[in-house]
Amino acid sequence: MMEEMAMSTAELIPETAARKPRLALMGEFSAGKSTLSNMLLGGAPLPVRITATRLPPIWISHGEDRAVAVGHDGAERDLDIAELDEVSLADTRVIRLQTEADTLEICDLIDMPGISDPNMSSEVWMSMIREVDSVVWCTHATQAWRQSEAAVWEQIAGGTNGRNLLLITQMDKLRNARDRSRVLKRVEKEAGDLFEAIYPVSLTEALAAEEDAGLWDASGAAAFVEHLVDLLLNAPLAAGTGPYRSAPAGHDPFDRLTGQAEDPSARAGVVLTAVEDPSGPDLTADAAPAIMPRRVQAPSDNPRRSARPERSGPPGHGDE
Repeated sequence: MMEEMAMSTAELIPETAARKPRLALMGEFSAGKSTLSNMLLGGAPLPVRITATRLPPIWISHGEDRAVAVGHDGAERDLDIAELDEVSLADTRVIRLQTEADTLEICDLIDMPGISDPNMSSEVWMSMIREVDSVVWCTHATQAWRQSEAAVWEQIAGGTNGRNLLLITQMDKLRNARDRSRVLKRVEKEAGDLFEAIYPVSLTEALAAEEDAGLWDASGAAAFVEHLVDLLLNAPLAAGTGPYRSAPAGHDPFDRLTGQAEDPSARAGVVLTAVEDPSGPDLTADAAPAIMPRRVQAPSDNPRRSARPERSGPPGHGDE
């Protein structure tokens, strides 16, 4: 349903939002992060961790298709998507990827490695935490919110802007409604105060829903995506994150990682309108677009804040 999203631009707002928010997808190995990223990107070509499980963080921004490995010293080298399995953690800090997807009009995604990989030092992903604004933490329903997850979250939560979501994935793996209710109640008790909201979902059911709004809603993805879009459009940037902006025309969005100068110009704000044409209007380099599900109209007295839609959400392809 991400295909139903349409883009619109607005007047420039005060020059305080110098870049898009950065959303990190985190959690244990095989908790559904790659499936989630595919869903959010609406089927855009993305190198997921199906075979390459020992990759460094993948930072995804809007732009013409491009893949680059950034070393610990800031040096870059172009990559072919097929070469991702060959990327070495020893000399690569982050893989930066550019692709065109509606979600990337309003944020950058940082797909983090699983925190529980015994063959990977936590420094691989901890070194990127200071670049993050908000986090969607994925936890597997059958082992939801383990002590190892709670311990890591305690270390990193203070570095975010405080607007973070917990996603209980693979709810379809639980046998019955009683089991699902018990897991949700326990996680809410243990982690309810640590996140802005907790959402139980089946990402595979969300992907299978395609254009069926009823199935999409039943998967749990609808409520989550509504909240996430609102969060991205309205959340402040984390205090500790760097100031460079993402993917303006003619500028490299990863100058901070490579030690290059950056463009301090501000990006445009957004108004949310009920636009039926999914292609949206033509956009210029001077007006960064934003997206919202169709049928959404911002209140006239607060055009920057979104009303929650009745249904919204992206289709995609991936393995949870």
